[in-house]
Amino acid sequence: MAVCAGSDVMHPAGALVVGGVAGAIFVALFTLTQNRWKIDDVLGVWPLHGLCGAWGGIACGIFGQQALGGLGGVGFLSQFVGTLMGVIWAFAGGLAVYGAIRAITSLRLTQEEEYEGADLSIHKIGATPEREASW
Repeated sequence: MAVCAGSDVMHPAGALVVGGVAGAIFVALFTLTQNRWKIDDVLGVWPLHGLCGAWGGIACGIFGQQALGGLGGVGFLSQFVGTLMGVIWAFAGGLAVYGAIRAITSLRLTQEEEYEGADLSIHKIGATPEREASW
């Protein structure tokens, strides 16, 4: 499997399309994750690194083709399979790590800690100035 490094394989116009699509994927899925699914991923790790990364891997197999101005040497099927294997590996690793943590300790905050926020209850630092104590 050839590894695609974007501008090393693609024509700049193809790289622009890939980046534009990745931007749209990120904004749409970050908003969906936060607002509809109520998943607290404030840095957008899943939509950015997960989905946009998968899109980039697959897009390399599309826009790296000589017919689309790329240098060639990459195939769609190999990029798709490689990306799929990376997703499976990351998912399995995440399950193993979170499973081990869950077996040892709780992943949830108590209701009081949740109300105060992790910054105060775990890290003992304030995140919002309006909730800080006035001395």
